[in-house]
Order: sequence, then structure tokens, then C-alpha cells
Amino acid sequence: MPLQGFFQRAFFALFLLSTLLFGVTQNFILLNENILPQKTIEKINAIGNELYQKTGVGVFVAVVKKMPTKKIVDFEKQLTKKLQAPYVLLTLSVQDKKVDIVSSKDLESSFDKEEILSPLPWKGSIIPLLTAHFKNQNAAIEAAILNGYSEIAEQIAKYKNVNLKEAIGNTNRNIYYWLRILFYSIIALIVLNFIYRRYIKG
Repeated sequence: MPLQGFFQRAFFALFLLSTLLFGVTQNFILLNENILPQKTIEKINAIGNELYQKTGVGVFVAVVKKMPTKKIVDFEKQLTKKLQAPYVLLTLSVQDKKVDIVSSKDLESSFDKEEILSPLPWKGSIIPLLTAHFKNQNAAIEAAILNGYSEIAEQIAKYKNVNLKEAIGNTNRNIYYWLRILFYSIIALIVLNFIYRRYIKG
């Protein structure tokens, strides 16, 4: 019995040591109805675990085909019941065409929800990609969720004065850059077409 107790204590001590040294990996995907591919799930969890280990903040994702409730707020309330503060939840419903971010009150000032959910191509991280007319709808969702998730995590990390090695900040900026070019190119073409029809073609 004493020997058995020794091994039990040794195993417990080893578990605690490994937790302190390497951290316990968590799954930050609350719901995913075969929408996000495995590679995206792995990247989200890599970012989420690094942020959690460095700040104690959990950023979660729920992606469903259709919500069980009429309002996304009610759906979010159901999901956040089992989350412990501090947390952030990014929720997307494909058929309902709804996307939202909710957080515990202590994190409301640590990231810019309005900016991340902005429909403007040069500002938002999610909606511009969802409406970018990808041939594959799931590819658009995958890009939007990963981009939005990373932006949330990076803003929180910056607020907490930590750096994330898993962040995709450069990718975000490149996406914004090309979306801006596309947006202004379309506007320029519309203006030029109007001028041509109005003043040149007569």
C-alpha cells in the first residue's frame, strides 16, 4: 500500500509538472457541423491555446448550419452558460446568415467588436470575406472564421501586452490590402463607365 501511494503521488506530481511546462491543450471549437475543415480547427486551437496559456482568456467558436433559436442572442446565451469568464464567443449560423461576437463583461474593452464585425472591406475581419463570392461557400466561411478568430486573439493579446507566435497578423493585413484594392477598383470602374456613357458615348 505505501508503494502504491508513492506511485500515485509521483504520477500526480508528474501531471502537474507537465501542465506547468507544456500547458493543457483545450478544444476551443464548441460547435462545428462539418463546416470547418480539420486544418482550420487545428490552427484555431493553436492560437486559442497559446492565448489561454499566456492570458487565461478563452476564445471559443460555434459554427452551425442553422440555429435552434430565432435570435442569435438567445443561442449565444445557451452556449455561454457552460463557459467560465474570461471568455469570448464567435458564433456563425450559415442558413440564418448571422454572425456575432459576445464576451464576458471583463473583456468588453480588450477588443473592438464593432471593427471586427464591420462590413467594410478595409476594416472588418469577417463579413467582407463572407460576402466575397467564393465559389466554395465553406471556403469563405473557413477564411472568415479563422481571420476573425485570429483578429480577436491578437487584439486581446495586445491589450494584455503579450505576443502570439501562432497569430496570422500578416495574413490579415494582406487580405485587407487586396480587399481594398478590389473595392476601390470596382468603384473606379463604375465611375469610369458612368463618365463614358454620360459624356463620351453621348
